[in-house]
Parts: sequence; C-alpha cells; structure tokens
Amino acid sequence: MIDRRDLLTGLSATGALLMAGRPALAAGNPLDVTSPEGRLRTFIMMRGALDEGLITSWVSARYYGVVEDRMDPLFAVVSAVFSRYRQVADGYEAVNFELAWFTDPVTGKALDLWKNPYTGKDCKVPTGGLPPSKIRFGRDLSFHIAREVPGLQMEHDVLPFDVRGDDVWVTERSRTAMSFPGAQRPFRYSESNTFHAKRHDLIRPGATRVTSEVSFTNVCSWRPWMEMGDRPGHLTATGIGRQNATMESLPPAFLEATAARRPDVLKAPAAVLQPLWDARA
Repeated sequence: MIDRRDLLTGLSATGALLMAGRPALAAGNPLDVTSPEGRLRTFIMMRGALDEGLITSWVSARYYGVVEDRMDPLFAVVSAVFSRYRQVADGYEAVNFELAWFTDPVTGKALDLWKNPYTGKDCKVPTGGLPPSKIRFGRDLSFHIAREVPGLQMEHDVLPFDVRGDDVWVTERSRTAMSFPGAQRPFRYSESNTFHAKRHDLIRPGATRVTSEVSFTNVCSWRPWMEMGDRPGHLTATGIGRQNATMESLPPAFLEATAARRPDVLKAPAAVLQPLWDARA
C-alpha cells in the first residue's frame, strides 16, 4: 500500500522536475498590460524597441484571389521593414522603410511578369513596400502619420493583450481607403498582425525589446498592376513574420532578390532611414 506522504512527496518532486525546464516567472515583477503606461511599454517592446537602435522585421505570405466564395492561390510576397524608435513627449516616434518583392509561390523568385489567370494578361510586377516615413504611437496606442496624405482614410486599433502563463499576444489592426483622382472607387487595404512574445523576456531587467513571432492577415482591393478593371473580387493574404529579427532570419527569397536588385539595403539598411531620422521636425 502506498503511503500518502510518499505519494505527495513523489508528486512534488515530479512537479519540480517539470518546472525546472521552464523559465521562471518573476512574481515580484508583474507584467503590466492594463495601465496606459504598461500597455504602451509592452506594445513598443513587442513591435519596436524602447531603445533607438535599428529594428529588422519581416513577413512571408501567400496571396489569394477571392471571387464570390472561391479562393484561388495567386502569388507570394516577402517583405522586410527596417525601423528605429525613440520616445517623445506624447508616446513613441518611429521611422520605417519597407521593401517587398512579389514572388513565384513555387520557386520563390521575384516576379517581373505575372500571368493573370483571371484575364490571361501578362502583367508587369512592381517592387512593393513603402518609402521611408515617420509615424507615432500616442500614449493611448493611437496611431499617427507625420504628414497628411490627401485622399487617405485610416482606422487603427490595438486589441487588449492576451496573457496566459509565459505567453503574451497582442493584435494590431488597421483599415485604410485611398482615393485617387479619376478612380471609380478607393483602393482598400486592411491588415491584422498578432504579435506573440514571452513574458519572461518582457520583464527581464534592462530589456528594451523582445523578439515577437507574427501571424499576418490582410484583405485588399485588386492591386492596380493586376489590371483587373471592374472585375468583382478582392485579394487576401496570410503569412508569418518576426519583429526584432536578425538579418540572417530574413526569408531566403527576400535575401536573394534584394542582393540582386537592392544590395544597398542589405549592406546598410540604417543609412536608408538616417535622413528622416535626423529630421526631427
């Protein structure tokens, strides 16, 4: 017959062995994701950095065409965002630069021409991304762009944090519409990014940034270069990404295309941001 004390002792020892392989959760240093100050600090650590050093982030995703209830695979995209953050009186300011390549989903090669399965046309594929720009997150996590863009409408929000044990998730969503002169309807682009980090990294003494794994989803109008005209439907993309990544972890397809077409970006990504970073106005 098993003695009760022996059983409890054995269970305690087993629990200790299981916990030995897990990072300790500092009871005296709780993670604050409810106060405005705590939410801002945690969000910036997961998306950017509390320090002013260079941040490298990437996304690798697949695009699909959606017509009525049918979802057809079309092409892929690999992108990298290089950024720097600094604290300002009302939150955090950042400068960003994004470079993206639309790629063949099988070979991973950057596309110059793409045969549109809906129209049969060979379409010229441009380089994707955004030029260097300046943004700001307010104390309430509101999102602001430095310069007004005529015709742009934007909605942005950061959802409540989800903390379970050592796992921390937060989702950032944006919905935009851009009206162009002569266009019958605006170009719409909506995006959702869910960042996942570890609590023990976020509360580590002296930490200014953490690596976040990203789940990426977007829905947008047909891209103009697809030459879809008034055909009904839209695009959606799903993929993965990483914030505060190493250069070595960038998608191979991105590294290959950038080395061939924009080697300056791989050689000195911070140099692309420097002029806008220095312009504090």
